[in-house]
Amino acid sequence: MAVVYLAASQGPRGFSKLVVVKELKEEFSQDPEFSSMFVDEARLAARLNHTNIVQTYEVEEEGGHFFIVMEYLEGQPLSHTRTRLAKLGGQLRDYQVRALCDVLDGLHYAHQLADYDGTPLHVVHRDVSPHNVIVTYGGDVKLVDFGIAKAADSSSQTRTGVIKGKLAYMSPEQAFGKPVDCRADVFALGVILWEAITGRRMWKGNAEGAIAHRLSTGEIPKIDEHTPDAPPMLKAICERALAPRREDRFPTAAAMQQALEGYLAGLARKPTTRELGTLVAQAFAEERGRIASLIEEQMRGVRPAAMEASASASTSSTDLPRILAPIQSLTPHASTPVSKSGPLGAQMAASSTVRPEVGGYPLRWLILGGIALVVIGAAATTAIMAPWSQPAAPQPPPSALPDASR
Repeated sequence: MAVVYLAASQGPRGFSKLVVVKELKEEFSQDPEFSSMFVDEARLAARLNHTNIVQTYEVEEEGGHFFIVMEYLEGQPLSHTRTRLAKLGGQLRDYQVRALCDVLDGLHYAHQLADYDGTPLHVVHRDVSPHNVIVTYGGDVKLVDFGIAKAADSSSQTRTGVIKGKLAYMSPEQAFGKPVDCRADVFALGVILWEAITGRRMWKGNAEGAIAHRLSTGEIPKIDEHTPDAPPMLKAICERALAPRREDRFPTAAAMQQALEGYLAGLARKPTTRELGTLVAQAFAEERGRIASLIEEQMRGVRPAAMEASASASTSSTDLPRILAPIQSLTPHASTPVSKSGPLGAQMAASSTVRPEVGGYPLRWLILGGIALVVIGAAATTAIMAPWSQPAAPQPPPSALPDASR
């Protein structure tokens, strides 16, 4: 639905800050349904203010085109993180449990969000998945992409027969178009927890039709079939979150969080998200360094332009000289060679293209495109589960991983 850009916000005397700009694609901008969905996302995103939810700085509209300005998250999606760190085994499981506690905290905040007059908004994310959970290199855990979130004040309505979200993480009621509440998101967290416990996809080997059938009959895969030695307390929490009847699940995200915190409290060595961030920084050190170099290369052209604009009395500090190509999301692998003919090289070449505007609105942000980053979800996902990446080759233990300071 959207194009996502890495941008540099300009300020006086050459000040610049990296942000993310999300804009509805041109081909969808004239479609009332997609426009309404994007406006709903912008309206909701502007209201969300929680440490475990991606922060929105600004929502603007110019010439009928909407765009959202959000914080730039330097890190990796949980989906990439657990693939790269798979060799950690039970240690990785408990780090994921710690991260899910933070996600649940952010979700409960969103679920409890009320309008300015105190009227509950009944927000449901509807697309909670490992792809929409970002673990930053500093150890923060952020839930992103409320593009298809359902709220009481939403202007868009889901058409009959249209499924929004990823089927592999859907609750039975969401998969079959029934009314949803916060317990649909609890089910999605249950799927992520199931995968953290077993180290595999919950619906691996099942086609979409088979998944839908098993959801309709309540045939949820059993943890014992794959990990018979799973901690009993953790298994019980997961099974409750995955109850086919929503009345049998945790009533709130906070209740599930409390149960998981109880499990973590009983561990001899309690994991922290700061430790997880350090592991992610080590495991993705090569990609992080490569991206930092690309950003620095682009920024060399930004700084002189920013200083010139700042010094000119006739030039607004928010009018910027050029816009480059959009960010593309990749699944990075340390062994992937980088050359001018590869994805990064192709995007670097594309970044030399200068465009006067995006979507017709004035140039308020200098886009630093052509940099392969995984930052935030691209936008409202209107279809079904994207293919799961195959497990990466075994990685060395954390002590042998490259130094994150390189």
